[in-house]
Amino acid sequence: MNLPDVLLLVKNSLSVSGLFVDVEGDFHATVPVVVCKDKQSGLVCKVSAGNENAFQTSCYLSEMVRTEPLLLPLVLGFRRWAKICDIDRAEEGGLAPYMFALLVIYFLQKRRVSLLPTYLNQEVGFSFFQHENQI
Repeated sequence: MNLPDVLLLVKNSLSVSGLFVDVEGDFHATVPVVVCKDKQSGLVCKVSAGNENAFQTSCYLSEMVRTEPLLLPLVLGFRRWAKICDIDRAEEGGLAPYMFALLVIYFLQKRRVSLLPTYLNQEVGFSFFQHENQI
C-alpha cells in the first residue's frame, strides 16, 4: 500500500468514526496530511504517513505521557489556551501543535524537582523501532 492510499484510508476511517469533524485531506502539501478536529476538545489533529521525524516525535511524546500522567492534561490545557489566543496556527506564523507539548515537557524537566527525565538521560527507555509494527 502506498502513502496516498494509506492517507485515504485514514481519512475515510476518521470521517466515519464520529469522534472527529472537519476531516479533510491536504495531499498537495509538502508533507501530505489528513487534517481533522477532535469533536470533544476542538483541537486540530494532523495525520501524516511516511514522515520519520513526526513518527519519532510521536514516540517520544507517547513515552513522556506514560512516564508522567499529568503531562497530557497540561498539554491539552496549554493547547486550548493557545487556541483561544490564536497562537496555535503554524501556517499563520504561530507554533505547530506538537511544540506546545515540547514546551510543557521542557518545563517539567527543568523544575527544581524534575517530573520528567531529559531526552538523553538513561532513564528514558524506549526505542523508535518498537512501534514499527503498528504503522
